[in-house]
Amino acid sequence: MSHTYYTADVFTQTVFQGAQIAVFPAAGNFDDEQMSLIARELNLSETVFVSPGEQDNHFKLRIFTPLKEISFAGHPVLATAKALVEDGLITLNGGKATVCFQQKAGDLSVNIEQREGEPLFVQFALTSDPVIDRYTPRASELAALLSIDESDIDTHTFQTRLVSINLPYLILPLASQAAVRKARFDMKAWSQSSAPAMAAQEILVFSNKTDNSDSDFHARLLGPSIGVHEDPPIGSAMPCFTGYLGSHDAIREGTYTFIIDRGTAETRRSVLAIEMDNHADKATALRVGGNVVLVSKNSLLLP
Repeated sequence: MSHTYYTADVFTQTVFQGAQIAVFPAAGNFDDEQMSLIARELNLSETVFVSPGEQDNHFKLRIFTPLKEISFAGHPVLATAKALVEDGLITLNGGKATVCFQQKAGDLSVNIEQREGEPLFVQFALTSDPVIDRYTPRASELAALLSIDESDIDTHTFQTRLVSINLPYLILPLASQAAVRKARFDMKAWSQSSAPAMAAQEILVFSNKTDNSDSDFHARLLGPSIGVHEDPPIGSAMPCFTGYLGSHDAIREGTYTFIIDRGTAETRRSVLAIEMDNHADKATALRVGGNVVLVSKNSLLLP
């Protein structure tokens, strides 16, 4: 039997950049084992299996990495929106549509817009109400476990903090994009530091001094479960990152828009458009958006 699936590059306007995602728009007949095996076979960062929801414009999403099923991810939202538009399952009225994607972590309202002369733009809303801990390892420890100099750590505007929404991230400001790019995780230094006791398994390093005129922040994820040469997607860290920004005096109450990028042209650069509503006594509301381009339409043959 033949099953149609699409591949798309997300958070980019250019093919062969951004994150690669596969989407099966009609996957209601797959069982858990089949979905896991297919995701392993395709070996992309995520593979999405879509089935109809119980209401119009509602779709159920199951998301698998090559290793396991996950309850939430941002990149598959963009890829799924593009695949469902291409497959005729979502209709754009006046170039726009609003749909609901039902992931295991909960329902997600998704806005889709076809802007003139641009790839499809997709935006979804989240809430950020993290637990923030100001106690973090010393600068000397952080520099050692990231293979950087202490002078590469820049705490003039932002501070190093542990930020947690279900999963904790150690967030560390660096002096330049060059410092972000040269960082290399050192497992031995990590094991000898106080960082493991904090339970954070991923470190988000960033700089507000970027090499690209179209971005406000350049960021990268590192950690014990991330290979030294990997540059994984950062979308899942955005609720923690926006909560982190809002915890600083430099970020006053109000609505902010900014662009954060990840990677370079050699490592499939991604560009995320973020809007955040920062209020002292409320959870931070954020909207994550980006472009998505279709790469291929394929058939999977199963017996």
